[in-house]
Amino acid sequence: MGKLLMVIDLVVILAVAAAFGNVDSALYGVVALYISSMVMDMVLYGLDTAKVAYIISDRHKEIADTLVRDLDRGVTILHGEGAWSGQEKQVLMCAFKQRQIVTMKQLVKELDPAAFLIVCDAHEVMGEGFREYKQNDL
Repeated sequence: MGKLLMVIDLVVILAVAAAFGNVDSALYGVVALYISSMVMDMVLYGLDTAKVAYIISDRHKEIADTLVRDLDRGVTILHGEGAWSGQEKQVLMCAFKQRQIVTMKQLVKELDPAAFLIVCDAHEVMGEGFREYKQNDL
């Protein structure tokens, strides 16, 4: 729903720019739209800059042990299967703080340079080492 509203806002900005023939105003409008969406995200989610990593590796046990020991982060092992190969794979899922991203990538690369790594934004991470769940949180 939020992306639909952003697209509608962008179409309106472009329509107004075309009607008045003023490209500068359209560029200012796009910048204002971007900044307002960033501010709304900060209001809704706070300044929590957590990330989630998904790691697929044949050396998953060694990587998981290292992340737990060196980064003091919990790791969940998900059981997956390659759609193309049909091989069973272990997928590591690890939530971590933004400041730990470089260390985490280095540890994974050192242990398995061929590891498949996906890092995503996590807007809300609750639990030990992160935010605590509160009764009145939305």
